Amino acid sequence: MKRWVRRASYFYPASWRKRYAAEFDAMLDQVDVEWKDVFNTLRGALTMQFTSWNFKTILLTFGLIGAAIAAAVALRIPTEYRSMSVLRLSGDADLSRTTTEILSRTSLEKTITGSDLYPVRRKDTPMENIVAHMRMHDVAIKMLRLPAGEKNPVAFSISFTYPDRKLAQAVTRELVTKFTEVLLRTGSLTSLEVLDPPSRPAQPSSPNRYGVVFLGLFLGLLTGLTVSYALRWRIVVVRRSAH
Repeated sequence: MKRWVRRASYFYPASWRKRYAAEFDAMLDQVDVEWKDVFNTLRGALTMQFTSWNFKTILLTFGLIGAAIAAAVALRIPTEYRSMSVLRLSGDADLSRTTTEILSRTSLEKTITGSDLYPVRRKDTPMENIVAHMRMHDVAIKMLRLPAGEKNPVAFSISFTYPDRKLAQAVTRELVTKFTEVLLRTGSLTSLEVLDPPSRPAQPSSPNRYGVVFLGLFLGLLTGLTVSYALRWRIVVVRRSAH
């Protein structure tokens, strides 16, 4: 335990260690210590460090720490790619019904097993949860804005997001095929034009690692600003109490 207290004392400023290190070690050899003494020593050292630093040093230190932590977190977030296809439809098709059918558990479960999606998650997660996640987070079918006054044909996009860019494109192509098949089976398809075929994503759609690092930098600077003013306030209170 004394070893940890001695290590915690290394965080004191160099000027303090030069003057009091020998006395501190001698005192440490004569007393029994507990874990709370480790934390108290570390807290006193950091408080003295921050007190001896100026405003810019505190701000810069916390900003760099925040950016470094954010960078480490960003690198652990899986990279994902989004493939998208844009279609234009003519006729009286019921898009909501068609969407419900291709996003049903039966349909998505076939896609998952057929393309071997989410292999790690499928080992310990019920299939119904995986299907729900895919439906809510990875598959998107959205209506697109049309020019003013134009009601028909209808334009919409189908997209799928996945860590593997090739599988993202393959699954998007399969969803487009299923969409067409459902419309043909119900007899509601007059004309379906693929404006943009399923894309092969070149760049990740997420995460925005630069954005995460910038957020960490901002939070670090904000923390440094808070610590700086808290220390100044504490110094002022101590001085007023002394007087």
